[in-house]
Amino acid sequence: MRNLHIFYIHYNVEGKGPNPYRPFWFDYEKCFQNLIKTIKDKNITLHVVMDETNGKITDNWISKYSNLFTPHQIQGGNMEKVTIESYNIIRNLNIPSTDLIYVLENDYLHTLDWVDKIKELYQTFEGLTYVSLYDHNDKYFLPMYDTLTSKIFTTNSHHWRNTPSTCGSYITTKQIFDEDFYIHTGAEVPIGDHHKWLHLSSTKNRHVVTPIPGLSTHCMDNLLSPTINWKQINSL
Repeated sequence: MRNLHIFYIHYNVEGKGPNPYRPFWFDYEKCFQNLIKTIKDKNITLHVVMDETNGKITDNWISKYSNLFTPHQIQGGNMEKVTIESYNIIRNLNIPSTDLIYVLENDYLHTLDWVDKIKELYQTFEGLTYVSLYDHNDKYFLPMYDTLTSKIFTTNSHHWRNTPSTCGSYITTKQIFDEDFYIHTGAEVPIGDHHKWLHLSSTKNRHVVTPIPGLSTHCMDNLLSPTINWKQINSL
């Protein structure tokens, strides 16, 4: 597989304690530990982009793992600034155009085999533009998706589908990342992930594909990728 570079977008936050929007078992550090476990011995480059507005990277639990990643400090404070500063770091790094970039928010869990599945996907198909590992649960129950149709296709070991949109965590090539930079940073499109992906599709013929079942989940109550015991994965 071509080289994969993960950019983990983080800020000074703890994951324990009640949160009405999170599963009761959710923890930010558990998400990071899960990621580390899934990429071990996979020859993947891990970067942590830390928004230090409310605390330095050295004051956060993630500093315990500093030998495992390359740190980048930014001053964000809100989603728009964090996105712009993080994406500027990625754009300015000397990464080959065909290498894969994984922009990853800090509240996702992954299955143990996601790296192998992505390797298989890119070896099987050419011309992929965007890949999300998250099988959005809302696609299965929101009325706005009642008439949604998707093309289903397979690799040797997994099903995939095209989908209208995803969140802020996705895989693409460095070339496409650079070409779409100003759309991702909000300069050329209305704010909001859903609108951004629709804009990319209609203006640049970009398409998002996602796995069935999911290979990751956004850790939001009632929106977890379906059919997978994420609580169990969180405890591994």
